[in-house]
Amino acid sequence: MKQHHVVFATAGSLGDLYPFLALGVELQRRGHRVSIASSSEHRARVEAAGLAFRHMRPDPPGPPAAAAFFARYMHPRTGAEFVYRDYLSPSIRASHADLMWATRDADLLVSQSLMAMAAPLVAASTGLPWISAVFQPMTLFSLHDRPGYLPVPLLPDLCERYPQIHARVFHYVRKHTRQWIAPVEALRKELCIAGEPHPMYEGQHSPRRVLAMFSPLLGGPQPDWPASAVQTGTAIHAGAWHALPPALQAFLARRDRPLAVFTLSSAPGLPGDFYRHALAAAAGQGMRALLVTSGLSASAPLPSPLPDWAMRVDYAPFEAVLPHAAVMVHAGGIGTMFRAMRAGVPQIIMPQAHDQADNARRLAVLGAARVIPARRFGKAVLGRALRAALSDEGMRRDAGRLAARARQENGVARGCDEIELQLQGRAVAQPQ
Repeated sequence: MKQHHVVFATAGSLGDLYPFLALGVELQRRGHRVSIASSSEHRARVEAAGLAFRHMRPDPPGPPAAAAFFARYMHPRTGAEFVYRDYLSPSIRASHADLMWATRDADLLVSQSLMAMAAPLVAASTGLPWISAVFQPMTLFSLHDRPGYLPVPLLPDLCERYPQIHARVFHYVRKHTRQWIAPVEALRKELCIAGEPHPMYEGQHSPRRVLAMFSPLLGGPQPDWPASAVQTGTAIHAGAWHALPPALQAFLARRDRPLAVFTLSSAPGLPGDFYRHALAAAAGQGMRALLVTSGLSASAPLPSPLPDWAMRVDYAPFEAVLPHAAVMVHAGGIGTMFRAMRAGVPQIIMPQAHDQADNARRLAVLGAARVIPARRFGKAVLGRALRAALSDEGMRRDAGRLAARARQENGVARGCDEIELQLQGRAVAQPQ
């Protein structure tokens, strides 16, 4: 097969980057050139994966402004508005210019829906073949699904029962959110691109192909998915991790207490509160605690020294850690959640914002998770959840059942197969 150049475009957190790293590494193994266009904070990880990095603004601020920025980014009620009105949309001209340069020699552009808002504009103005990818079920905004994007009590339940009510609510959501992306629509008009698709909804999807890159266990095709959608499953980036440090190996090998893994790297506010409650709850349940404090949590204040049943690490590959765990506690990022699903580990999820609550709800319905609203999170509530996760045989059984099915998925291979079909010119938009 001829070597082609594929450019992936994404923004946001590591959860928005890792699926494209997984696809990129496999495509490069198959003989293609791969570049990742993203914010500067992701350069080191892209290059560490052996892929070419091409800068695409906007860039989140560094210290000391980062904490305040991410607190707004991850606000449970206003986070989405901040992301689009104050972060992505005002930077659309810079994003468009950067992506035009990044794709100057590309054969195919693959963009993350919602986060790479310049991609549809670049494709429309240049004719470059373009496909899009969705990482979470919620962001397909099906009227036949529960609207996890509504931070309003009771209304999501009502919409789930009555699609006609959901359609009416969604009409007003579309109308309201248009003001968030006014700069995107203005640039579209300047570029003389025909049509008026909403950049956050139908406009985010490629008519050529939409990769639904999440597990069918968490949600399958709906009647109003884009006709070009195909579900690949989750693409997990394993990375090139080395042997675990001896101290971590020894900690994981202990059998004196069951192990709970805690991670909350994208939490707003004071992540130290999360880890402080985690330590207290683990102590109360007689558990060991592995505290993974990467990202914003790197600055979380913790006791020093920690008790001998607790350990803090900046990073640990979950594939190596989770086989030792009795339970995992996290915020509900879909990549983290799927890793724990594959390991068969019961999960306790404290959602923060965006898709996290919807992801958590879907796993709870499957019996493998307990969900704690952030406003109720504390050592007593977490302690009860840990005790239930240890004692609930049905939860452990459901987690094991999901693991057997999740391990059969190969979202990386399926996603790359679809991309290669596009590179071969076999671009079809078939209904599900």
